[in-house]
Amino acid sequence: MSPPRPRKQRREQERALRKNVRDVERLARQLPGATPDSPIDVDAPAVAEIQARATPCPQCGGELELRGDRADSTPRGVLRDLSLVCRVCHAPRHLWFLVRPRSPN
Repeated sequence: MSPPRPRKQRREQERALRKNVRDVERLARQLPGATPDSPIDVDAPAVAEIQARATPCPQCGGELELRGDRADSTPRGVLRDLSLVCRVCHAPRHLWFLVRPRSPN
């Protein structure tokens, strides 16, 4: 029996990598802040940006860079969508934050 051909090995490795990326993305969509339905609660808009930058990329663990943001007012508070991209693997991300100012005592 002859050894596997290089092209076949490369294609099998690429399929395995794509499957791994899909699995990691599926799990990342279940994390807090991944969807508008499960935003991360913060007290101020600046805190949202700090937390977003401190969040590692789910694919490679790299640092996320802020590319843009959008805010919508809701009855619960201001819902912010931060658009980010990984500096290492260039994977795009969106993190959702709900800005609820603290009520005065």
